Amino acid sequence: MKAVIRNVSRTLIMAGAISLAATAANAQMKIGNNPSVIKKSAILDLETTKQGLLLPRLADFTAIDAAIGTDIVDGMIVYLASGVPATEGVYMRKAGAWVKISSAADAVSNWSLLGNTGTTAANYVGTTDAMPLSLRSNATEGISIQTDGSVQLKQVAASATLFDVMVIDPTTGTVAKRTLPITAFSSLLSNVAVKADSAFATMNVTEDPTTKAITINTPIMAASSTAPYGFITKADWDKLQALSAGGNFTIADFITTIAAGQENRGGQITYNAATASYKLELVAASATLAGIVTTTAQTFGGDKTFTGAVAVGGTLGVTGATTLNSTLDVTGNTTVGGTLGVTGAATLADNLSVAGTSTLTGATTVGSTLGVTGATTLNSTLNVVGASTLGGAVTLGSVAATATAPSYDLLVKNSGTNAVEKKAFNLDALTTAVQFITTGGATASTSGTSVEFQGGTTGADFNIVADGTAKTVTFNLPDASGIDATHTAVQRGVVSSADQTFAGNKSFTANVAVGANTVANSTLQVAGSVSMAIKSVTAAYTITATDNTILADATAAGFTITLPAPSAAITGRIYTIKKIGTGDIDNAVTIMPGGGTIEGGASYIIYNDWTYITVQTDGANWYIVKK
Repeated sequence: MKAVIRNVSRTLIMAGAISLAATAANAQMKIGNNPSVIKKSAILDLETTKQGLLLPRLADFTAIDAAIGTDIVDGMIVYLASGVPATEGVYMRKAGAWVKISSAADAVSNWSLLGNTGTTAANYVGTTDAMPLSLRSNATEGISIQTDGSVQLKQVAASATLFDVMVIDPTTGTVAKRTLPITAFSSLLSNVAVKADSAFATMNVTEDPTTKAITINTPIMAASSTAPYGFITKADWDKLQALSAGGNFTIADFITTIAAGQENRGGQITYNAATASYKLELVAASATLAGIVTTTAQTFGGDKTFTGAVAVGGTLGVTGATTLNSTLDVTGNTTVGGTLGVTGAATLADNLSVAGTSTLTGATTVGSTLGVTGATTLNSTLNVVGASTLGGAVTLGSVAATATAPSYDLLVKNSGTNAVEKKAFNLDALTTAVQFITTGGATASTSGTSVEFQGGTTGADFNIVADGTAKTVTFNLPDASGIDATHTAVQRGVVSSADQTFAGNKSFTANVAVGANTVANSTLQVAGSVSMAIKSVTAAYTITATDNTILADATAAGFTITLPAPSAAITGRIYTIKKIGTGDIDNAVTIMPGGGTIEGGASYIIYNDWTYITVQTDGANWYIVKK
C-alpha cells in the first residue's frame, strides 16, 4: 500500500512540476512544437498536433488524500478513473473537497444561461413550494414575486430628470409607458416665474415648450432700451438720489496701484453705493505707472531731462552710462552699474564700486575701498590708501630692470585663503639643481649635473640603488611570484612572460580575456574550458566560499544544506545545488538561506531526484535564477 501511495505522489508531483515550474521560477515555459514561439499571456504553453496533456488518473481519492494530506490545496486537478461512468471525469479541489468539472452532457437537464430550445408550457423559472421567487444582482434583491403572484420592485431609484411613468391597463393588466410634463411633478407656484430685463419692450407672458413653465416678463428702464415704459432698479434710484444731494464728490489721498490696462490714466473716479458718493483718486507715479510726484520714495520710468543743477542729498544710484561734464556733489555712497567717465580730477572720500569699464585719465586718490570687477586701465598715478580687490585683468605698462641679487622676495597666493603672501627665494637653488637626466648610453650634459637612470631585477622587492661616484640611479624591479619552494615567501614585482603565481586579491576595473590574445568582448571572456569546484555530500552541509556545485545524495535520508549568510561582501555570488541518488520524495533536501530569505521564504525544498536549482544573492537575500 505504501508503494502505491508513493507512486501516486510521484505522478502528482511530476504532473504538477510540468504546469507549475514556470510559476515557481517566475518565468514562462514552452513544451512541444515551435519552442521559440510562446504566447505572451501564457505562463505554460503546450503546443502539439499529436499529443495531449495527460492528467494523473486516480481510481479514487483515498490514496492521494493519504499521501499528500494537508498539502492538498484548492485548484489541484486530477482525472478520476473510477470505472463508473456517472462519476468518472476531471475533478478540481475546491473548498477542501473534490468537485467534478461538468460536461455539456451533465448540464443538459439544467436551465442554460444562453437560452433553451424545445421548451413547453410546462417549463418555467420559479419555485414549486410556498416560497417567493427572488431576482438579485450582486446579492441585492431587485424583484420579488410573492407566493400569490404579486410583483414587488425592491430597488427603485428616485430621479428628477425622468418623466416617463408606467400605467396598467385595468382590463388586461398590460403595462404601458406614458410621458408627463415636468410641471406635473411640482406645485403651481413653482411653475410661475417673473423676469425683469431692459430688453423687454412691453410686459408679456411666455411658456417654456419643454417644461411648460409660465414666465411673466417685465421691462426695466435702461439707456439702451426701446421700451416706452418700465421699472428702474434700486441701484439707479440710489444714483439719482446721490446726484441730487450736495457734498457727494471728494478728492482722496493718492493711490499706488490701479487696475491692469489703466497704467496711463493717472487717476480714477469710484462710486460708493453705501454712501451714494463719488471719489477722485490720483495715482502716485512709479517706474510703470503715470501719476503725480509725492513726498515718499519713488522710482520714475522713461527718460527725464533736467536743464538746471541737480543736488542729491542722499545716495545716488546710476545703472546706465553716466558722463559728468560739470560738478557732481554726492554726500552718500555711489554705485555705478555702467561706464563712468571722469575727465577731471576726482576725489572719493567713501567707497566707489564700478561694475563696468572704468577709465581714469587724471590723478585719482581713493581714501577707502576700491572695488573693480571689470577691465581697468590706469594711464596715470593711482594711490589706494585702503584694501584693494582687483576682480579683472591688470596690465602693467613697464617694469624697471635691476641688478641680480643673491636672494629675492616673491609674491605667492595662499591656495587656502587666496591671500597674497611674501616668500624668500635663493637663486642658488637653480644653479645647483639637476639640469639634465639621461638613461643608459645617452649623452651627458655639457654643463651642470647629469644623473643616469638604470633598470635592474636584483633583490626580492622593489628597491633603488644610487651610486654617487658613477652618478647613476638603479631601479630594481624583480619578477613577481606567489609562493617560493618552501611556501613561506611572497615576492612582489613586475609581470613577465614566464609562468607566474600571484598572491593576494586582485581586482580588474576593465574586461578580462583568458586564453585569447585579443581585447575581451565581455567583462570576462574565456576562450576554452572552465573548471569550477564540485562536491558530493550525503549529510547536512554548510556551503563555503570555495564551493560552487553541491551534489546532495539523499538516497539514505533527507538533510539540510545551508547557504552562506548574505552580505555586501558576497553580492552576486552563485551556487548550484542538485539532488541525486535513488531516494524517495520523503528524503527531501532542504536549503536554508543562512540569513534573509530564499525566493522570499524561510527555506526551499527539493523533493525529486535529479532536480537542481541555481541561486544568487543580492547581498540581502538569496534568489533562484535557474532550475
